[in-house]
Amino acid sequence: MSNRNLTVLTVTAIIMIIAAWATSRWTQRPATVTRLDAPLIQGLVTSKINTIVLGHGEDVVTLKKQKNSFVVTNKDNYPAQTEKINNLIASILDIRINNLITDLPDNHKDLEVIEDKARNVIKFLDDQDQLLAGVIIGKRDYDRQATYVRRLLSDEAENNKVYTASETPYLQTSATSYIDQDLFKVEKKDISRVSLTGPEGTYSITADENDKIKMQNPIPPGKKLKSKDCEDVFTAVTDLTFDDVQKESEKTADLNFDHKFVCTLKDSTVCTFKLAQKGDKIYTKCDAQFTDPVKLTQQDVQNASEEELKKHDEKLKAQKAALDFNQKHHGWVYELPSWKARNMIKKFSDLLEDVEQKTDNDKKDQVEKTESPPPAPPESKPAPQPEPQAKTDQQPSTPKEQAPDKPQPQTDSSAKPEKNQK
Repeated sequence: MSNRNLTVLTVTAIIMIIAAWATSRWTQRPATVTRLDAPLIQGLVTSKINTIVLGHGEDVVTLKKQKNSFVVTNKDNYPAQTEKINNLIASILDIRINNLITDLPDNHKDLEVIEDKARNVIKFLDDQDQLLAGVIIGKRDYDRQATYVRRLLSDEAENNKVYTASETPYLQTSATSYIDQDLFKVEKKDISRVSLTGPEGTYSITADENDKIKMQNPIPPGKKLKSKDCEDVFTAVTDLTFDDVQKESEKTADLNFDHKFVCTLKDSTVCTFKLAQKGDKIYTKCDAQFTDPVKLTQQDVQNASEEELKKHDEKLKAQKAALDFNQKHHGWVYELPSWKARNMIKKFSDLLEDVEQKTDNDKKDQVEKTESPPPAPPESKPAPQPEPQAKTDQQPSTPKEQAPDKPQPQTDSSAKPEKNQK
């Protein structure tokens, strides 16, 4: 091979390398010149959405419209919370794109905008299960401070385009995330009585006018109540939630609902929770009744005072709330949080503890304290006398030292003392 041919081949190879590098840079180009700042999904008619599919593979969550609301098909078509569905749709429509990164499918995998590698996938389908729109949320680019996103439309050419978005929503990917998990909400001050019936028997706890709780069952000798545990039982159904739910069916036939927790409210509503324990899980079926239905006739309404009408309206609201509660929860079995449900199946003996036994010495001391008269006040003592001083010619001796019949010598204070004789 001549030197001329070798030179031509070398130059050609260099040109091909430069072209390949330029092509690679072009296909993954950041469109920094044109900043789009536009919605990723445009023109979606939300009223046509019949099915929402979240995730991919075995972790798919499906929300399907029934009448005017959605249900969670993963949970036996349990009703989804409308507010959460609306927030989910709005969060997708709020995604705004900045720059076009690539329109070649070969780059999708590296940017993690394919379904099996994506961080989130969401699709909106119509009543024929045809794709209306969708979004794949891919890898986060920390240098750009943005996330790669790709939209899914019926137009395949548009589906290949990958954009950056400064903000993307965090999508809940569990089925229960789209369910209202509040089972029963009540405040302690509204509870009048709770009672628990189980294989070991029945006990009841009430609250007085000052909301101080009291055990209605007699306390055995040598025992006393555990006040904290008693309080936990009384408030067991305040803010009661559930972890999971399923339709009552053959799958739940092996559950033994041998406990019953009854909560009576001050407005005469009675809520009953039948409980079953299987392993470390506790399940419940529940219903409610309003036990004081009062209806006023037209004549009663005309003659009733404003206060009586107000009380009547409150009773009607409580009665409707009980009916709505039954309509929502009838036929469902709920798995309760174990830390909360354990208080709903406590035995009466679990609420008792031994009274501290006193020793014989303690009892003797107690008897002496109760039977002995109070100590007499201390006797008054005479004022202390000064210390006796030594005898001098000028001082008389104490009466003890004087002879009984010998008078005391008299001294003349004017006389001068005699001088000592040598």
